This record gives sequence, C-alpha cells and structure tokens, in this order.
Amino acid sequence: MDYLQLAEDVVKRVAAQGAEAEAYIVVGRESQVQVDRGKVEKLSHAGSKGLGVRVIVNGRMGYAYTSDFSAAGIEETWRAALALARAADPDEHRVLPDPQPIPEEDLEVFDPALEQVPMEEKIAFALAVEEATLGADPRVALTNRCTYADSVAGVYLVNSRGFAGHYRHSFAVSYVIAIGRDGEEQTMAFGLDASPFLANLDPQAIGQEAGEKAARLLGGRPVPTQEGTVVFSPIATAELVGALAQALTAEAMQRGRSFLLGKMGQDVASDVVSLLDNGRLRRGLASAPFDGEGVPTRATRLVDEGVLQAVLYDTYTARREGRTSTGNAARSSHRTPPTLAPTNFYLQPGSLSPEEIIADVEQGLYVLSTMNTGGINPVSGDYSVAARGLWIEKGRLTYPVNEVTVAAPLERLLKQVRAVGNDLRFVPFGGVFGGPTIRVDGMTIGGR
Repeated sequence: MDYLQLAEDVVKRVAAQGAEAEAYIVVGRESQVQVDRGKVEKLSHAGSKGLGVRVIVNGRMGYAYTSDFSAAGIEETWRAALALARAADPDEHRVLPDPQPIPEEDLEVFDPALEQVPMEEKIAFALAVEEATLGADPRVALTNRCTYADSVAGVYLVNSRGFAGHYRHSFAVSYVIAIGRDGEEQTMAFGLDASPFLANLDPQAIGQEAGEKAARLLGGRPVPTQEGTVVFSPIATAELVGALAQALTAEAMQRGRSFLLGKMGQDVASDVVSLLDNGRLRRGLASAPFDGEGVPTRATRLVDEGVLQAVLYDTYTARREGRTSTGNAARSSHRTPPTLAPTNFYLQPGSLSPEEIIADVEQGLYVLSTMNTGGINPVSGDYSVAARGLWIEKGRLTYPVNEVTVAAPLERLLKQVRAVGNDLRFVPFGGVFGGPTIRVDGMTIGGR
C-alpha cells in the first residue's frame, strides 16, 4: 500500500469540505523478549498501523484516529475529525504550518538489518545480558526484567498546505535490573543501552554495568547531613536534565509554569553549562527529518555558557508569540495530535574525564542513581531526590552510601556546576535526555 498517497487522499477529501487537514500514518512492528534464570518469560512480536487525522476550521480543531484502513474506516475517521472541529471553540493560533524545505541529510535513524534479525538472536541477546549480569560479581543473586526490545516504523505525514514527507526509524533497547545480596541486605541497580542500530548494543557491557553497580552498593550507609559537593554520574545527570527540559518549553513559559520565567538573556547557570535540544543528532534516539507536524527539526541552544537564550516551540506556541517553531511538535502515536516536547535534550559535554572530576574532589558524594519521589518541581525550582552512590574522600571513591537525599533549588544548583565531563550518555526513559558527569558544589546532602 502507498501510505503517502493514502494520506494525500485523506487530506484532499477533507479540504474539499472547506477545512484544513493533516493526515499522519505510522506503520510498524515491535518485538520484546524477557528472560529469567536462563528461560524465556515473555515473548511478543506484533505489527501495527494507524491513521490520525487533524482538521482545523477557522481555528477550531478536531482530531480522530483509526487502525481500520478500509475505505469505510478511513472516511468515518476524517468525518469524525471534521465534526469535532466544527463543534470546538475557536483559537486564532491553531493553524497548520506552512511547508519548509527539509534538509537532505541522512540522520542514520533506521537500521535495515534490524528487520532481518530472527527472534532466536533476540532471545540469545537477552540471555547474554542476564549471564553477564550474574557473572559480574558472586554477590549478584538474581536479575529482574532482563529485557531486549526493538521496533521498526515508517512515518507518513501530509497536510493541506502542501507538505508531504515520510521517513523510517528503528529502535533497539536492552535493560536489566541486578539484585545484589549479602546476608539480609539487598541492593538493586540497572544497566541499559539503546540505539537505532542493534550493532551498537553490547550485552556484556549492559549486564556488567548492572551487576557491578549492585555489588558495589552493598554495605551502604548514610552520611551525616551536610552541605557539600555532589558528583552526578551521567545517568543521574540525565535524570536532572529531564526535569530541566520541562521548564524550557514555550508552553511552560506561557502558562507561568517555569522557574526560569522572565529570565531570558540572563545568567541562569555557571558558564560551563550549555543545554541543547537537537532533533538532527546523528543516530539520536529522538532524531527525525521533520517533527510531528512537518516542520524541519533543528538544533536549538537553550542555555549557552550559562545564559538563557531560547525555549522550545511548536507551531501553536510559536504563533502565540509571533515566532517560528523550533521543530518540537512530538507524536507519541497516531492516537494523539502533536504536542510540544523535547527531542534529544542534553547538557553539552566538556573536556574532563570522570576520573579527573572525582580526583579533584576533597570530600563529597558520587551519585550513581537518583529516585524522584515528588521532590523535583520545574515550576518552583525545587530539587530534592533520594540518591545512592559512593563517598568520595581525597579524590577517591570509598564506601557505598544509601538512605540520603541531595537537594538544592534548581537555580542555585545550575550556578554551582563547577565541572562538566566528556562522557555524555543518553537515557531513553520518559523522553530522550542526556548528560555527562558533572560536579555541583554547595548541595545539601541529607543523611542521618
């Protein structure tokens, strides 16, 4: 089936009714393997396709979707979207974007080899991750949710203003939770990696990361409450960056829901901090030639050497300010209209190795992972999370630490970043956020 032609036909039919229209089609397949103690626990492989139709009539928007690609199913869907649009309240900023040239550039987001990988190899990959996890340390007793998953999809988008485009993307991910035991004590740590290309994933490295961390955290104890230096590992930094991303959208600013409101052009972080969103990052997990409404993706420098320079826009929020979209309209599936969201959002790496950063710390906490229990608020700027890690003494990692929190107002935290590492890493949970090792001084470390 020619899905691009199908999308064009839908748009023409709606346009004939005197309305603007956009047709979004996604066709793909996904598979998942979960193993436990050398045996397959869960196994799935499924294909899917869906159509989403957005209709705008004089600023009134309607949206409907279907997985029924029969002629009747498609007509019912666009007619439903049209009826919803005619009944909606008007908003003058609700328009479709005009077409723009899409740069001809291979972003390397599709792995054709992934379509040919047999299920037996995927099972073997998951089993290899589990074996590496259990083999990392004798104290690693079990694994949990040892998983390999992948997906391949084609995206087709057409609107009545003249845009028509399509691309394919792929995604492979593997993760595992290692459970360490020593007597009655138990620790957990995870390892993961993800890429558009399966060849980039190393089952040995994923399992070893989880197992070694779980074992190293055994024997953890709290430290006295104090104000001191915290060194965030790349995964912990990525979790922090995910919170910052929520405060750096035009929607958050327009609704007054960002701790950075009114600070455009001002110093909001130390000069070693630069935050970027790049929808054209080569092999980026959230990279694409165009966004969820057909606007070319781009790299946007939001914080440049500590100065707030920009926020993220989709067409709607840009129209409200007389600006242009930054290509940040996202689609979670064909079931929802596009919404404003980051793409590959990250803290720009520096030149220092993580070892150099740790070696320069007289005393402090090296955070391996954090857990947000409701203590991160991008509106007020509050930041307080439970943390696990290792204590630093005279530039060396010493004993494990648990039952602590690390806290500071986000505005102060950003200005207290003293060093940025060269080990950028992306985490694909709740978005695609990345960060390197960073050193932050003057944080509250809450222990006993």
